[in-house]
Amino acid sequence: MDLTKYEKIFAQESERYLKELDDLLMRVEKDLLNRSLWSEIHGKVHSIKGMARALSLDKITGLSHSMEDWCKEFQQGTMEATANAVQLLFDGADLLRLLVARKGETDSHENQRWYSSLTSQFEKGPEESANKVQHVDSPHSSTPSPNKKINQVQVQYSLIEELLGLSQEILLSEKALPPLSQEQISSGLKNWIDRYTSLLKGLCFRLAQLRLMSVGDFFELFVKTIRDLAKEHNKEVRFEVIGGEVQADIALLANLREPFIHLFRNSIAHGIEPPDERVRAGKNPEGKIILEARRERDSLIISIGDDGQGIDRPAIIRHLKGKGSMTDEQIARMSQEEFFNTIISPDFSSVSETTDMAGRGIGMSVVAQAIEYLGGSMTIHSEKSRGTEFIIKLPLSLSILYAVTFYVGDYALSIPTSNVESIERRDRISPQERKSLYDLRALLGAHYNGGNGFHILKLRHHTPDSLTSGLHAKNGQICLLVDGITGNRQLMVMPLGELLSKVRIFSGVGIMEDGHISMLLDLENLLEVQTSSGHT
Repeated sequence: MDLTKYEKIFAQESERYLKELDDLLMRVEKDLLNRSLWSEIHGKVHSIKGMARALSLDKITGLSHSMEDWCKEFQQGTMEATANAVQLLFDGADLLRLLVARKGETDSHENQRWYSSLTSQFEKGPEESANKVQHVDSPHSSTPSPNKKINQVQVQYSLIEELLGLSQEILLSEKALPPLSQEQISSGLKNWIDRYTSLLKGLCFRLAQLRLMSVGDFFELFVKTIRDLAKEHNKEVRFEVIGGEVQADIALLANLREPFIHLFRNSIAHGIEPPDERVRAGKNPEGKIILEARRERDSLIISIGDDGQGIDRPAIIRHLKGKGSMTDEQIARMSQEEFFNTIISPDFSSVSETTDMAGRGIGMSVVAQAIEYLGGSMTIHSEKSRGTEFIIKLPLSLSILYAVTFYVGDYALSIPTSNVESIERRDRISPQERKSLYDLRALLGAHYNGGNGFHILKLRHHTPDSLTSGLHAKNGQICLLVDGITGNRQLMVMPLGELLSKVRIFSGVGIMEDGHISMLLDLENLLEVQTSSGHT
């Protein structure tokens, strides 16, 4: 019997169970006596064991069985779990992942030694070794990194069905050109071409979506890595993601894996203080790393910040005076951006003093080079005892966002939904507010197209006072007068061409699901253009 098919299913299912197992172990690590969680963990390990036994994968079966015995004890309450015991189960999950990838075999002396060391600890049982467990280093753990390559993405079944349906319609349409008389051919052919083109645009839009991955899903790959790095350095760290719904091309995100590992490692090793030190400084013993993603014009902005001790300014000053031969006066004249960007130079990254600094010398030139290779840039902000933030700006060849789509005259326009506070009808606003409206038609040279009434878009927008003072914005709020609202739509946003870039008021070309185009407004440039031209 050919087992290839079943081995493939086993590998796929085990990968899913091990991902869920990692998540459950991270949860139970903070709630050691939670029997419900231990029951779920037991279930995942048992499922892997059952599949491995059916395929006669003895090493996986034996290791899973030993781990399962430990989980039973904690689930039933006959033994109390310890942090050391949870760590050993993490080690076991990592070894299972390797064995699954290698079809149940330890294919090197190092892996066999790792397997023997782990199984011997599990075989002693939790009652004998729960408080004596020693972390067993994986031979692959010197550079923690997300275990999985980005070689697949989750696709909703409904989207696949849509793609298949559209493909079938296109094939049928090719054969469905109706027999037409000479009088009919012009209008009939036009209708057929319009229908065919519409289907092609819809198919193109949906196929493009398959290239995208949400930033939140991408950073799920790092959760366990961050946890492991924190344990390695005896730190307590919480990881938060803001803007995880932003989607970007998977090829771009894949190239960010190693740079972000460097940033996370430096934040944990050099930025965030040990718990007792943080408590003495009046901080929460648990440090925090926050990753925030947003789309800005045709760029993806990702910031990685921590609430640690900040970058060691004296170390930078010593370097600038020594290697750079700069005077105190020259250093004082440097901008904050120039000053902190010193740490990304290869010279700085190689000096011995950086191994002792609280801030990021090691490996930062590698990060900067990787970001530059992708056509991006990185800036650094840091404040003593308050933390450090790395802001990375990357070009977006393709992204998806939700936007409020509307029309002004014959123009279809959009603004990201996150920038819209509310939508009002003009007849429902006060006379004072009517005087404070920004009419886009004046700027676009558009005429009223005869729609039913006007709408007001009240926007959230954070700009310097010098920009908003030229507008009739009340309490910092900007109000746009538009002819009508199409709806909250999902747009595939593509960069502007050279000609449209010169207009300045657009940040991208949005393609709707039906193939129609809506221009995405660049609010900041729009305000600058409006203020300088005097349009109100």
